[in-house]
Amino acid sequence: MPDPSFDTPRALGVDDFATCRRQTYSTVLTCGESHRGVDVSPTREAGPWRPG
Repeated sequence: MPDPSFDTPRALGVDDFATCRRQTYSTVLTCGESHRGVDVSPTREAGPWRPG
């Protein structure tokens, strides 16, 4: 099956979450309108966002 197509989000939300309790954290980008996940970064390091 082909990947579903997504429109470019007009608003983004950024949040971090623990993948292992109090040990490993990741960052997630979400669409501000549909509240769906857009991308996940394996770390929560500060700096410019570079989608993977």
